[in-house]
Amino acid sequence: MLDADINSMRWTFLGGGIIAGVFIERLLKAGNVKPEQLFATDIRADRLEELKNRFGVRVSVENQEGAAFADVLVLALPPGAVRSVLSEVRSQVRPDVLVVSLAAAVPTRLIEDALEKPNPVLRVIPNTPSLIGRGMNPHCLGSHVGPEHLPLIERILALFGETTRIDEALMNVATALTAVGPTYVLPVIKALKDTARRLGMSDQDARFAASQTVLGTAQLVLETGKDPDTLKMMIGTHTLKEEEACALFSAALEAAYEKISGAERKVTQAQ
Repeated sequence: MLDADINSMRWTFLGGGIIAGVFIERLLKAGNVKPEQLFATDIRADRLEELKNRFGVRVSVENQEGAAFADVLVLALPPGAVRSVLSEVRSQVRPDVLVVSLAAAVPTRLIEDALEKPNPVLRVIPNTPSLIGRGMNPHCLGSHVGPEHLPLIERILALFGETTRIDEALMNVATALTAVGPTYVLPVIKALKDTARRLGMSDQDARFAASQTVLGTAQLVLETGKDPDTLKMMIGTHTLKEEEACALFSAALEAAYEKISGAERKVTQAQ
């Protein structure tokens, strides 16, 4: 399995929700993976029918059937369901199968313990820009990942955009920042667009200008390496109540972090 290319492997998604749909669509568009190489399971028959009709993938309500199919097993489950589903399917999971966890707040150790096998585990939470290959997706690795697994892991991550490997203790912070992050940025774009439109711009022009301003500003920070406080001094007009705006975003990120950390405590304490 380790020597296989992404486009020759069989992928199973345990859980067929929104994030699984993003992952499936990206594999089909950018990974040269064929629909028959993809298998999705879910308890919702209507959702499976939707995935089948939209992408042409194989589907089933039987998790064990999906697990037996997999070269790569993608966990797209609610955090509280991961332990029980893995206990259900572990007899069908070969020890060389790469497990990719998209489940927020679920440590790799819990996954390894539930499988009772030395499967390599990649933990990553793709954010929505991953759909177009522009995501920011920090990741961490389980204890059974060795150098021989890294080329495959790197190819998978590259499909979805940028990434950085971090300590697993920081994954909840990273999830609050990057996975929830678009919910902080999109209202800014909407407010700028709507106001510009109200002041006379066309909807199309306002949307493009607002979006490109946010995109270009982010690129400016990344490419110059300069602090945002330094860069803003290049602009002559400052009308934003910056302290209030910063406090708003800080509170939102901290609230997301606390919610995710609370979910992890609940998951790890459950038997």
